[in-house]
Amino acid sequence: MTRLIKMLSVAMTAMLFGLCFATPASAQATRTWISGVGDDVNPCSRTAPCKTWQGAISKTASGGEIDCLDPGGFGSVTITKSITLDCAEGTDGSAGGILNSGVSGVIVNDPNGATAPTIKVTLRNLTIDGAGTTVGTYGVRFLSGKSLTLQNVSIMNQGTGSVPAISFEPTAASVGATLHMTDVDIVNVIHTGVTVKSVDGVAVSAFLNNVTISQAGIGAKIEAGGTATIVNSNLSNNGRGVWTASGAATANLDGVTIAGSLETGVFATNGTTIRLSNVGLYNNVFGIKTTGVATVQSFGNNRLGPDAASSGLPTSTVTLK
Repeated sequence: MTRLIKMLSVAMTAMLFGLCFATPASAQATRTWISGVGDDVNPCSRTAPCKTWQGAISKTASGGEIDCLDPGGFGSVTITKSITLDCAEGTDGSAGGILNSGVSGVIVNDPNGATAPTIKVTLRNLTIDGAGTTVGTYGVRFLSGKSLTLQNVSIMNQGTGSVPAISFEPTAASVGATLHMTDVDIVNVIHTGVTVKSVDGVAVSAFLNNVTISQAGIGAKIEAGGTATIVNSNLSNNGRGVWTASGAATANLDGVTIAGSLETGVFATNGTTIRLSNVGLYNNVFGIKTTGVATVQSFGNNRLGPDAASSGLPTSTVTLK
């Protein structure tokens, strides 16, 4: 009996010693890597990278970062926690990203979206390309969360199903959610480049800086509850440039060029407001158009160039101070 007790004691000691130094199978790294020659069974370390965003996201801690090691196409991804996707470390600095023919590229959906969403997502140094027999649907679709940030991102060949390339459509619980876009190019979109709206019209905001949108049915569309501030940007060669499409929608344009619109450069519908400062409108079929009781407010420093039918006029002018 004494010998049996001793053997059990030794076994228990060995087991406890091993547990002290073992790495939990569920442990997640704050930084992981993906590569075109990786494998999703890997731990997603730099020397043993995963192959896809979706494969790496389950092995990356909330608030962490996934980097790509080469300029591959790493598949579509659904994001349900705070995270950064960054392809700045691709070979020779070439951005990798997502190939999303016929499907959505990125979906952001906070698990607490119906109550108190908190996640913050950043997409940086990426391409999101929907090229294929059927082009992509949404390039990026934000359903719920606290914020979405895009930095140095190129999005192209999207819009199957008449959906936007970027759809920022937070839930009613996501009041105050924000979209930040800097150095973003959007081209060749069947429907809309960027749509900002919210469920039940709760207040949400978008800030676009140095953004180019071309070859889209609509450049930027802001709906009820949305306020978009667009600066130092070019929304040209689209069907419509900027459209505030329903009540309590506001667009502030500063240093924006809108040219070659096949319909209207700036279009405000009933109950909406568009403010213009240092805006250039050139060679649009209509420069400015309003319906119902809408406001297009000028700060008196804009340039309304020749338009095929009518340049249109702001509904009011504000003195610069």
